[in-house]
Amino acid sequence: MAFLNPLFLFGLLAAGIPLIIHLWNRRRVVTIDFSSLMFLMAAHRENARRFQLKHLLILLLRMAIIALIAFALARPFLTLGLPVASVRAKTDVVIVLDNSYSMAYQDVDGIRFEKGKALATDILETLRHGDSASLILMSDVPNPVFQQLTPDIGSVVAAINAAEVSYRATNVQPSLELAHEILAASEQLNRELYLISDFAKNGWEDWDRLLNRSGARVSLIPVAEGESHNTNIEEIHPSNQLIGVYLPFQLNVTTANHSVAPLARSIITLFIGSEKQKTVSFSAAANESLNTSLTYNFSTPGTHTGYFTLTSDRLNIDNRRYFALDVIGEVRVLCVGEQTEYLALALNPHENSRQPSVSVSNQQGDFLNASPTADSRLLTAGTMILPTQCTPNQFESLPLEDYDVIILADVAGITRQAGAQLQAFLRQGKSAIAFVGSGSEVASYNRFSDAFLPAEFGGTRRWTPPQQVRTYQATHPIFDVFRNEGFSTQYAPQFYRGLVLRPTPESKVIARFGDDTPFLIERRDGTGTVLLYNCGLFVQQNSTANAGAGPSSATTYTNDLLVNPYFLPILQQSVLYTVAANNNRVTWGGHIGDTYTARYPRSAGGKATIELKTDTDTAEDDDSDTDNISVVPIAEDGTLQFRGTERPGIYQIEVQTRDRRQRDLFAVNVDAREADLVQIPLRQAAARVGAQAGTDEVAEGTTITADAYNMKRHGREIWGELLLLTVCLMLFESYLSNRGTHSAMGTDENALTAGDV
Repeated sequence: MAFLNPLFLFGLLAAGIPLIIHLWNRRRVVTIDFSSLMFLMAAHRENARRFQLKHLLILLLRMAIIALIAFALARPFLTLGLPVASVRAKTDVVIVLDNSYSMAYQDVDGIRFEKGKALATDILETLRHGDSASLILMSDVPNPVFQQLTPDIGSVVAAINAAEVSYRATNVQPSLELAHEILAASEQLNRELYLISDFAKNGWEDWDRLLNRSGARVSLIPVAEGESHNTNIEEIHPSNQLIGVYLPFQLNVTTANHSVAPLARSIITLFIGSEKQKTVSFSAAANESLNTSLTYNFSTPGTHTGYFTLTSDRLNIDNRRYFALDVIGEVRVLCVGEQTEYLALALNPHENSRQPSVSVSNQQGDFLNASPTADSRLLTAGTMILPTQCTPNQFESLPLEDYDVIILADVAGITRQAGAQLQAFLRQGKSAIAFVGSGSEVASYNRFSDAFLPAEFGGTRRWTPPQQVRTYQATHPIFDVFRNEGFSTQYAPQFYRGLVLRPTPESKVIARFGDDTPFLIERRDGTGTVLLYNCGLFVQQNSTANAGAGPSSATTYTNDLLVNPYFLPILQQSVLYTVAANNNRVTWGGHIGDTYTARYPRSAGGKATIELKTDTDTAEDDDSDTDNISVVPIAEDGTLQFRGTERPGIYQIEVQTRDRRQRDLFAVNVDAREADLVQIPLRQAAARVGAQAGTDEVAEGTTITADAYNMKRHGREIWGELLLLTVCLMLFESYLSNRGTHSAMGTDENALTAGDV
C-alpha cells in the first residue's frame, strides 16, 4: 500500500482525541455508607460491566472514524499482490533522453541516439488513454521539449522522432532535477522517470546524490553495448600568441586515444581556410594522449581561420577542431631618443645590416651574437618591423600618420608639445612604449600621468645587490616566448637603478622586480595602448667624473638589458603585442554553449551581425544559410555578448562603426571531455539518482513490451471505500450512543415511580 497525499497521515494523531476526552471525563469511584444491599450491589456490578463494554465500543468507533478520515484524505492505493489491486492505474511519465554528442557514437547495431529514440517511443506506446507524458533532451543543460505533462502522447512521440544529437557535453543532474519538478505536480498513482543514456562517466562528475523529490519510480535504460573505441583532438596551442607574416610558427595539437586497445595509425590533417596544407600520421598506445607539432608560415596579415581533422572513426564530431589566428603584418615604428641606433638594430637586424655599420662598444654590440634563451624565431621578426629614428626635438613637429608604434628611448623629459603629439597619436588607436630610468625628468612625465601614462613617477631607486624580474604574467603575450626557460633565471638581466612608480587606477602591472617595484606597466584607453618599462636602455655619463679618469669611472650602467639575450625578444614582443591589441582582432576560442564577450566602444548602442561560417574564411561562404545569422545588440558601454554558440565552426562578427565596417572572427569547438566514453557502473548510477538497483529498475537496452511495463502500473485507490466505511461506522456509533441515552432515561423514570410509591 502507498499514499498519494502522505502528509494527511498526520491526521491519525487526532484519533486520540476521543480517548483523551474519555479519560478526562471519567467519573471517580465514591464510597457511600449505606445499609446492607447485597443483592442490589450484585445487580449493579453486572449492569456496570455491560455499560463499560458499550462505552468502550463507542470510544473505539469514534477513534476509528477519525483514523479512517485521515487515511482517506491521504489517498491510499493498493499495488500488486492483492486481487483487488489488479486494475491498471493512470500513469504519468517523463522521459529524459540524452542527446549529448557522445550519443552519436556508431555501435555495431546502430547509432546510440537512434536506439535511444526507439526505446523512448516504445515506452510511450505502452501508455493508455488518461496517461500523460513529457520529454526532456539532456546535455550539459536540460532542454524541456514539454514544460509540463501532456495527455497528447502523439505530440511527445513526434518530438522524439524529430530530436537530433546536439554538440554539447553531458551533465545529468540538472535534467533529472527538472524531471522530478515536472512529476511532483502529478496527481496520478504511477509516476515514472526513464533516463535513456550511454551513461558516459563524464556526465556524472562534480555532483553527488540526487534526492527523489517526486517519489517517482526511476528507471535507467542504457543504450551503449560493449567496449567503446574513440580518438579525438583535445586542443590546439600555437607556439606563440603573437604571429607575424613570413614568421614560422608551430601549431601544437593534442590528440587522445580513448580505448583499451592501441591505435595503429591515424592521420592529422591541417586545413587553412578550406585548403589542405599538411598531414602527419601517428600511433598511440591505449588511453594515451600525444602532442604533435606542425609548422606553418602565413604570407598575409589579418585573422586566418582553419581546422585540424583526424581519420574518421565511430564518433566523428570530436575529430575536427577549429582555430582563428591573428597574423600581424608590416609594423612601422618611430624610435625617439638621442641614442636609438641600437634600438633600431634590435627591431630590424636585417634592414640595419644593409646600412653602414655603427660604431658600437664591444659590450653593447654583443647582444645580437648572444644565444637567446627565448624562441629563436624572433630573430627574424625584424623583417616585418620597419624602424625610423628621430630626436626628441624632431618629434615635436614630425607627422605621425604613417607610424603604428612610438618608442621613447631614455627621453629625458616630455615637453608639452611632445605630450600633445603623443595624445593625438594614442587617440587614433595606436601605441607607445616608453623606457625610463634614473635620468628621466620626473616632473615632466608626471604632467601626463592622468592623461595617458600608466604611472606616477617618484625618486630614483638604487639596488645593491642588483635586482631581477621575479614575478610576471607568464601567459602574457610579451612573456610567453620564455615559457620553456623562464624569464627569472641566472642569465636574466640585472638592474642596478630604477624609479619609484605608482601605477594609476586604469593601469595594470605585468611584471615586478624582486622588491615588488613595477618593472612593466600597461595602460589601455579605448584602443590605444601604452607600455612603460622601468629601466633605461643606454649608459649614462657621470658628470662628476675627473677629466683624467678612464671610461669606466665616467660611465654609469643602470642595467645590462641592452647587452642581454633577453632584450631582442622582449622588445620585439612588446611591439607586436601593442599592434595586436590595438587592432582589436578577435581570436577568442570557446566551447559549445560558452558566452562570447567582446567590446566595441565605437559601436555602443548599435547592433552586430554574427554568422556561422562553414569552416573557411573565403568568399564562397557569403551565401550561407540565413538560419546561421544572428543580430545581437551592443550594450551602451560597448559590450557585446553572444550566447548562441550551439554549433562548432568559425563565427564572423560584423559591426558597423561611423567610418567603417569591422569584421572579426572567432572559433567554437566541442568540449573534448565528452569524447571519453568510459561508462559509470549502472549500480552506482542507480544509487545516486534514487533508482532501485534491481533488474526491474535498471533495464537492458532491449525491445520494450507493453505487458512488462503495464504490470508495474497495477493499483487501485481505496479512499472511496474508506469514506463509505467511515459513514457506516458513524451511523453505528450514533445508534449505540442514542440507544444508550434512551435506556438511561427509561431507567430514571422507573426509579422515580418506585420512589414515589
